Amino acid sequence: MFTKRQKGIFLSLLKKKEPVSAEMIAKEIGVSDRTVRTEIKELQTQCKSLGISIESFRGKGYKIIINDNELFEREFNPDTIETTGEEQVDYSEQNNRITYILKRLLLSREPIKLEIFEEDLFVSKPKIYNDLKIVRKILDRYKLKLITRPHYGTIVAGNEYMKRLCFSNHILSRNSNSNIDSSSFRVLDEGLFEKIKEIIIKKVNEYKIEISDISLENLTTHIAIACKRIEEGFVIENLDHDITGRYPFEKMVAIEIVGETEAFTGLVFPESELNYIIVHLLGTKLLYKDALIEFSEFDESGYIVQSMLQRLHTELNWDFREDDEFIQALTLHIRSAINRLRYNLNIRNPLLNEIKTKYPIPFEGAAIASKCIEEYLSLDVEEHEIAYIALHIGVALERMKSRHKKIKRVIIVCASGVGSAKLLYYRLHHLFKEEMNIIASTNLYKLKEYDLSSIDLIISTVPIKEDIGVPVQVVNTLLGEIDINNIREKLSPENNGEAAKYLDESRVFIHKSFDDKETVIRFMCNELYNQGLVPKDYVKLVLEREALAPTTFGNLIAIPHPLTPVTEETFLTVCTLKYPIKWTEDHMVQFICLLNIRKSPKDDLDHMYKKLITLLENESIVRNLIKCNSAKEILEILK
Repeated sequence: MFTKRQKGIFLSLLKKKEPVSAEMIAKEIGVSDRTVRTEIKELQTQCKSLGISIESFRGKGYKIIINDNELFEREFNPDTIETTGEEQVDYSEQNNRITYILKRLLLSREPIKLEIFEEDLFVSKPKIYNDLKIVRKILDRYKLKLITRPHYGTIVAGNEYMKRLCFSNHILSRNSNSNIDSSSFRVLDEGLFEKIKEIIIKKVNEYKIEISDISLENLTTHIAIACKRIEEGFVIENLDHDITGRYPFEKMVAIEIVGETEAFTGLVFPESELNYIIVHLLGTKLLYKDALIEFSEFDESGYIVQSMLQRLHTELNWDFREDDEFIQALTLHIRSAINRLRYNLNIRNPLLNEIKTKYPIPFEGAAIASKCIEEYLSLDVEEHEIAYIALHIGVALERMKSRHKKIKRVIIVCASGVGSAKLLYYRLHHLFKEEMNIIASTNLYKLKEYDLSSIDLIISTVPIKEDIGVPVQVVNTLLGEIDINNIREKLSPENNGEAAKYLDESRVFIHKSFDDKETVIRFMCNELYNQGLVPKDYVKLVLEREALAPTTFGNLIAIPHPLTPVTEETFLTVCTLKYPIKWTEDHMVQFICLLNIRKSPKDDLDHMYKKLITLLENESIVRNLIKCNSAKEILEILK
């Protein structure tokens, strides 16, 4: 069995195509190089059963080699390669201790003495005290208090509703698809869980309701938690006396779910628990299939969407105001999001990291749009929710691009005869029929007869030496993969300027010592202000954007930037640190690239993000950037 730390190292190595150094892994997970090497030795003995080995490459690092593909595909499951038994949990890791302490405190009816934790976890009292400080911070987020009485012990005091939310968010583990892991069924009854899910699916089908797999899993989880707590004598206080009156459809579904759950468990759900289930139904997108749903602009979700449309148009020049498909989809999402935020319901987006890295522009738009929700509800919107909004914006942007896409006018030049020319014509038409309009197919000597003023591209099987004022792409008559890619680049040209051209030595800071991300950001923004490149409140805009969702993408890098573009030009600012700092709970950072985008950015934002992320995903490049001792060295690498 793997410990959590070993699992992190294993999955990190599995994602990399090139060898990864122990130093790089150590920085990413916040441990020493020696610890990483020790863990890898342990992993090497366990990996044989998976048909793989971890090889060491001198001067480069470690790499996973798959020796038996069939065995690996059959045995490997990323969701089950961690500890499966309580006794196998590594309590030398603070995160494991905190989870254990939280679970014991949230489930206990009586105070627990610190000596119990010492005995259970095999650690000293000072460590338990430090762990409890973090536990207090977690509980504070749910307005729960840790009460300690001398000679009696410690107990959690507060609202039962909030205890359940805390329990769901911090005690139950989820896999990459946001489903409950098997390890969590040590706390919840798996048979009961599956029965509740079966009841919900029956109701969903009966009422022709659409509900996502993630929402189904969440709803099942919370009803299973309710059963466990009611059985132990913990009942929800009244949430909202009028909730059943305002949501008759959700009330009807909740009553039927509760009825079948009571029949199966023998438990009795009081009205307050019915309200609890209604609240969770409100956090899902419950819709009648094929029903025509109209939204009033005076409805609160409609009001927020209109505000979002206006803000996206004003700040990013994206005009979705006539995109009815986007407006309807976003309004449906915002309706459930409002209820989730009002009632502190958790939502997980299993695609969060992929959306941030592969669709950074829609994510930035979603971060800006989410401010409308925050202003309306006076509640923070966290990055899992932002990522869902980003998916809707991404679809709308693709629609916008397809509407505005200009089809290129193309002439084919082929020197090897009519048959070859026809073959090339039909192949190009098949591959690029949505992107090009082939005006003519001709020989090279006849090209002069054509008016080329309206032609965007010439695709030729022979080189054209003279300058004819039109881009030319030379290809083989029988198009190869390289030819196809070259044509695709010509049809959709991107600005391939080097990242270094956006950088100046005066904006590169080497091997600085800072303790946290806010200090780094303040330093970089103040330097830019002193150079007269940004307004005085620039640091506020950057920190405001960082507060919405962290701008780290792993690999020891962070790309902070202001919430909205305000500079006159697009440029970069770079800072490397002597030692990595904790940017988020999960990511360490040692290379910071402050992205400054000009007002009315056009394609700058999209291009710069893609360029930076492609560059900085390369572990060896990042390692070399961090080691650089001068601005000139960094500029040389970024060329």
